[in-house]
Amino acid sequence: MKYSSLIFLFISITSSGESEFKTIFESSNGTKSASYDEGIKWWSQISKEYDELNIQEYGMTDAGLPLHTITLSQEGSTLEKLGNSNKAIILINNAIHPGEPDGVDASMMLFRDIIQHNKNILDSCILVCIPYYNIGGALNRSGTSRANQNGPESYGFRGNAQNLDLNRDFIKCDSRNAQSFAKLLQLIDPDVYIETHVSNGADYQYNLTYLSTQPDKLGGEMGKFLREEMNPSIAKMMSEKENPIVPYVNHHNGPLSRGYPTFYDSPRYSSGLTTLHHIYGFITESHMLKPYDVRVKTTYEYLNSVIDFTVSNKTQLQRTRAAQKKVDKSQINYPIDWEIDKFDLVALVFKGYEYSFKKSEVTGVDRLFYDQTKPKTMNLFYAHAMLETQSEQKPKAYILKKGYEDVADRLRWNGVLLEQLTNDTIIQVITTRILDYETVKSPYEKHYLHSKVKTKNDTAFWSFNRGDYIIQTGKSSDRFLIETLSPTGPDSYFNWNFFDAILQQKEGFSSYVFEDQAADLLSKDAKLKSNFKKMREAKMGNGEELSSRKQLNWIYRNSVHYEKEHNTLPVFKVL
Repeated sequence: MKYSSLIFLFISITSSGESEFKTIFESSNGTKSASYDEGIKWWSQISKEYDELNIQEYGMTDAGLPLHTITLSQEGSTLEKLGNSNKAIILINNAIHPGEPDGVDASMMLFRDIIQHNKNILDSCILVCIPYYNIGGALNRSGTSRANQNGPESYGFRGNAQNLDLNRDFIKCDSRNAQSFAKLLQLIDPDVYIETHVSNGADYQYNLTYLSTQPDKLGGEMGKFLREEMNPSIAKMMSEKENPIVPYVNHHNGPLSRGYPTFYDSPRYSSGLTTLHHIYGFITESHMLKPYDVRVKTTYEYLNSVIDFTVSNKTQLQRTRAAQKKVDKSQINYPIDWEIDKFDLVALVFKGYEYSFKKSEVTGVDRLFYDQTKPKTMNLFYAHAMLETQSEQKPKAYILKKGYEDVADRLRWNGVLLEQLTNDTIIQVITTRILDYETVKSPYEKHYLHSKVKTKNDTAFWSFNRGDYIIQTGKSSDRFLIETLSPTGPDSYFNWNFFDAILQQKEGFSSYVFEDQAADLLSKDAKLKSNFKKMREAKMGNGEELSSRKQLNWIYRNSVHYEKEHNTLPVFKVL
């Protein structure tokens, strides 16, 4: 494989200062990061100089400022023109956590260096960059909010204008940022997505670790190609640049000793969302304790390595994506939940540090101490695989009751086609009743998230109204549709509280009135009477106290008076 020489250009440019359009990072000798206003001004100026480089507003953010995109291509000045190209498209997203701005500065230099010195890659590749995704957080600037981070001098804040962590917002789209991003993803359909971050956790020698879309979750030819070809090749390229990398160190509890597992990237994260859209997704995690100039340089190298791999393997990347989309159209069962395979381990040579425990000068209790003067190479185990724990069978279609526009909008933003019934009608469907679930006790990203959902499916004839949404399956968006509408999926729209109104009963009864009605119901319905007797015998046999209200409530909930909408998901499967 032929690698470009951009890394050497980066080194010479930052040391000699001879390049036009020098960045804030370079002018400060690697100690400062460009603020939002400085960055947008820089991008606007350089785009006037080069026809292939364009800055465009696309969508709105919670900060009341538009989301900007930077396009480096030969295809024209607007994003809308990219879809007709057969070139590989790479989307880079920066400052989702603006306190982690390494990609902001790395992308500025990378795009400049390509347009000035390596423009030939545009013959087969299109680059799109979001310079500042979390604009609200980027404007909330200080030098103190990242207590464990080594530079730059000032940076933005993790929370956005709503104080949301946008790295948890991709599937639920509470922010206008995420809404704009979802539409952008559908518009340009990138082959590769890269998001830049800075890591917390253990200490080690690596300047950067990476997280890719989990190969088993991605599945099929894409998952195999990612695991066997793409990740190893990019890691090899980084090693040849004397900047070795390892998978993201998903470890926060004490020192590394035996190994660590892969990261479960559910669709709330970008690399989990890209799974549902058949996109190769990557997240960079430069190490918080490394000097800022080293982190930016390493992020630059990684971005450049992914570009090099994409250019050299464009045909296979696009072929595997097309194959995966085709499979999803015809697939019957879809995975919706996973767990780490604790027994499928691979050996990992890991460059860490000697560690020990010493008395804390603050608390007087033993504390962990990494000795950076004593590098240590360790043989660890990496749990790289995941096992499917739950799947869902695809129906011919879904029907979503109108009124749930928050759900309908999110489906549309993610490329799902919704049609509306033109007449009131009765259709035989599979209904889903929520039997049980757990809810977190504290709010998580603006929601009280559900989990451990138990359901019961029944077949019934159901009345639907003109305007209810029918969603035909058999499309490449099926996996996204199924994972969000299946209530037991970890990041389903049910678990994110979009259907919580069904969990509250709207009608009830007064006991003194219903007593006579209950007696009449039992006298006229032998089956109801028999089931009522069995229920009483079973509960009393278990020593359970049955108040008159509990008994009347059982009769009520098993009668025609009980509202069928209670606990019934307003999403129906068409047989």
